[in-house]
This record gives sequence, C-alpha cells and structure tokens, in this order.
Amino acid sequence: MKICVFQSCFEELQASVGESQRLYMNPGQHITQHKISHNTIHKTTAKAQIDAAVREGHDFYLNFMWGTHDDSLAGIDAIRYFESLNLPSAGIQSSEREQTKWDFFAEAKHAGSPLVPGTTKFPLFVKPASSYGSMFIDEHSLCQNEDQLDDCIQRLNQSMRSVRVLRARALGYEDPDQYADAREAEGRNSLDLVVQEFIDGEEYSVVVIAMGQSPFPLIPQRAKYKQVSSEGRFLTLDLKFDEASGYELLSENDDPRLWKHLQATAVEAFTTNKMYTNYMGCDVDMRIGKDGRAYVIEVDPLPVFFYPVGSQLEDTDIQRGFPGSYRAVLNTYITNYFLKHHAKRGDDCIEMANFYDCLAQSHTGRVSATDSAKCITTRSYQGTALDLGCGTGTVGRLLRSDPENQITEMVGVDISKASLDICQDNLYTELVHERMEIYMAERIQGVDHIFCMSALQHLSMEELDFVLARCFQLAKQSITLVVDAIGVAPSNPLGEVHLRMKFIPFEPRSLNYIYRNGRYYFIYYPLGA
Repeated sequence: MKICVFQSCFEELQASVGESQRLYMNPGQHITQHKISHNTIHKTTAKAQIDAAVREGHDFYLNFMWGTHDDSLAGIDAIRYFESLNLPSAGIQSSEREQTKWDFFAEAKHAGSPLVPGTTKFPLFVKPASSYGSMFIDEHSLCQNEDQLDDCIQRLNQSMRSVRVLRARALGYEDPDQYADAREAEGRNSLDLVVQEFIDGEEYSVVVIAMGQSPFPLIPQRAKYKQVSSEGRFLTLDLKFDEASGYELLSENDDPRLWKHLQATAVEAFTTNKMYTNYMGCDVDMRIGKDGRAYVIEVDPLPVFFYPVGSQLEDTDIQRGFPGSYRAVLNTYITNYFLKHHAKRGDDCIEMANFYDCLAQSHTGRVSATDSAKCITTRSYQGTALDLGCGTGTVGRLLRSDPENQITEMVGVDISKASLDICQDNLYTELVHERMEIYMAERIQGVDHIFCMSALQHLSMEELDFVLARCFQLAKQSITLVVDAIGVAPSNPLGEVHLRMKFIPFEPRSLNYIYRNGRYYFIYYPLGA
C-alpha cells in the first residue's frame, strides 16, 4: 500500500521539551511492506498541505496530528478538515482532541470504571485539563493544603494566560481577554484545570491495541525517572524529557496479580472511552494507590510512537508483546478501518463465497482429508478448538475420529453457507457464517487450539497479519495452519521466499514449515501445553 502519514510540526515546542521531541513518528523505518510518505503539517497551512498530499494519491492515511486549541500545532481544525474528505484512515480524531481530561473522568465515574482519583481530600494535584507532556507541571503542582492550592492556581493563571487567550481566539470569542479573565475568576472550579487527589504510588502505563472493537493489552511498563523529592513522585516537564527518564517493561513472574490488574484496568479505560473508534487504541497511564488499586490518570490516543530502536521512548512493548511487531500493528490499524467499512471488500468476499458454495457440492472441501491428516495427526488435542475456514468439516471429522483427542468445544467459521450446511452438526458445537477476520475481531474468549486449513491465502497481507496476531493472542496451546503454496515448488524458489516473507514477523514463535508435494505449505506453531 501507499500510505501517507500526517504529523504536527514540533518546532514550536522545541524550547519547552528539548531534543527528545525532535524524533518524529516514522513507521517506515520499521516496515518495508508499504511505501510510506511523511507530511509535517503546520497549523496555518494545514488545509493546503493536506490537499496537496491527497492529490498524490494514497491507499491509506495515518493521522498523528495532535494539536489542540491551546497550542500552535496542527490539530483539531486540520484533523476535522481531513475527516471531511472521508478517506481510508486511522489515527487521532478531532472529537478526541476537543475533549479535556475531565470528559474522560466524568465518563469513568458514570460508567463505574475504571477507577479514577477523587477531588476532595488533600494532598491535591493540579494540572491543565488539556495539556500534554507534563506541560505546566512543576514543584508547586502538589498541594498539601488550601494555601498551597490557592498559590498553585494563581501561578497557573499567570502561566496559562496566553494559552487561554489562544484558545478563546480558536473558539471564536469576540473578547479573548474577557474569556481568560472568566477562567481565572473560576479558580479551582475552572473546567480547564484538573484538581484531583494525588495518588502517591508507582506510575505505570499499559498500551491497548484495538483489534476491531476488541482490546488487546500489551506488557505493562513502569515509569522511571529521577527522584527529586520525598513528598511525592510525579513527572514535571523537565523530568518527563530527562535522558534518564523512560519506561521499563514489567515481568509477569515478578508480580502476576499486579500485571493482570494493570492490564484489566487499561482495558476498562479503553472500553469506557471507546478507543477502538480511532482504529488504533490507546496508552493508559495509571498510579497504584496505598489500597493496591490502579487509578487511571490519563488516556492517550497514541498507542505506538514508531520511534527509532534505542530512543528514549521506543515501543519495547510492541516489539516484545504484540505478535508480528510493528508490521502487524500497522496492518491491524488498516484492517480495523476496513472491518468497519465492509463495502470496500464486499464484492470480493461475495465472489469468494459463491465459489466455495459451488465447490462444497463436491464434498471435498478445501483440503483433502489425507493432507489434513498429515498435519493434524502428529499429536493429540485436548480442550476447546476453533476451525477458521472450516469448509465442509474436514478438521472436525479428523479430530472427532481419533479417540486420543478430547475436544470439549468445537467452533467452525466459514464464508460459505453451503459448506456450513454440509458440516455435520455433531462435529461442531457451533457453526458461524462469517469472514474469519470479522469473527476474530469480535471473539474475546481464548481457545486451546486454532486451525486454519487452506483459507489464509484469500486474505490481503493486512488481514493476514491481523488474523495471525489474533491467533497468537487467543490460542492457549497450539495454532495449526495450512496455506496453499501456489507457485511454490523446488523449481520455483522465489515463490517459496515470497510466501515465507509473509510470515517473517511471526517466526520468533517457533514455527515449523512442512512441505507436501509442492502444493500445500504447512505451518505449525507449538505454543506449549
């Protein structure tokens, strides 16, 4: 695909955040499958720049612009204009950028989850409701009493004056100074300030990737930074971008309860804030209170930065925690969009379904029983099973025919209604008439064994990465795949290389290749147990 990336220009922020923000989000340095171009968008020329990029013709767009009405970065207005073009895309939404932190906190309280800090008991922490990168946070932000709170708010009124005036102009107020005066008069009740109980515990972050509408939480990370005070640990602007600051991955074995609790809380934040609507997901910042519970302090709509390996904020959680790494993440973004816009692939899927409806009448299915047996009968299977592209039920019959297999539940999924009609109901607990990528996006329950026989070759590269990633996320014991190796034979080594290239991001998971007569390409992923 030819992909266009839109990013805000960080030059205006250099004086504040230093060299760290000279890095820009660059998927192209991690992914060779797509042709990726980058466009740095300026707030004053955003519309013209976007139009010029669109005229170049792209298959997909990624929007990483994140400016608000409070700054000079391309953001809300530029994003809203781009959204009006209705082009295939994933990324930050204008509606999200218009929200403040209070909008999320209010929704969390209304929904009953996730847990967020209270607003009445000292010590209280004060910060702008629309800021990012710890802007305007300093040693005065933590307040132990009313006097310190009043002093902190007065300081913020002074430092935020220009921000409030800028916001008023962007919102169309006739008298921006009057708008700023009104916010200052509101004191702690101003909706552009967050005044919350300070959670004096370790700070953690969990990225949640959207798989369709389903959340997939990655490895939790702990914030690390220099300790400058015993009164409370929090990131000021200087500490946020200090070279010693960053995040470190947690080991599940060190504290399994904490690991699961952080992931569960992040999923709650993802769900409450509907972060699947940007087709990417989110990054959830949390603090652990003295009661051992995680309190969500912020939800960031940018889950992956695509920074260089070795940089301060590189995505180590993606590299080690998302099956298929960067390529699969980007292809998941793309697939998420097309899952929502079914019509884009509708005709191809109908044609494919009709083809297999006709093929089903022969009762042979997609893979002969002999070929399947060579792949399946190498071991016994216990527990639940999922058969993607089940056809007329070859896998189900083979599993049920071996007395050593103890299958407690068997779900078959296929795009061909005629094939499902031929399946013997007693072979499968449930038969689902659906495209496999749609089914995998909606399924959240894990399964012991996943099979997919001679159906993956019909997926686009983006859908293939999505389905494979979802298989690794849901499978508990094994994944067994058969791929038609059309054009792959000893006399055609380039065909084999091309097919192997599709699976390279997933190879660290100990896959084995098995060739049968130059026609089928068998891949078996042993996951243990």
